[in-house]
Amino acid sequence: MTTAGWRWRSFPVFFAFVCGAFVMGLLNGVTNLVGAVFFYLALFGVAFGVAHMVVRWLAERRMRRQPTPAPPPSEAGQAAERRRLPEGAPRRR
Repeated sequence: MTTAGWRWRSFPVFFAFVCGAFVMGLLNGVTNLVGAVFFYLALFGVAFGVAHMVVRWLAERRMRRQPTPAPPPSEAGQAAERRRLPEGAPRRR
């Protein structure tokens, strides 16, 4: 039996783990040194994850607001736009 192709070492999995650790730290309270270290590490992980999501959202928003660049003109379009010289006129270089 195989898994559904889920990438287990990815941001959503680690963020869910850190959120669970943070909630567990809140429920247990900071009564001893080990609990305090665990809680602050989980708090750091949650802050990092939220910052990651906010920066990604801002970057996507900025990309949507930028105007799309015009496609480069094709050879056929460039040939049609060139000025045509009258018959027998010398070409300048």
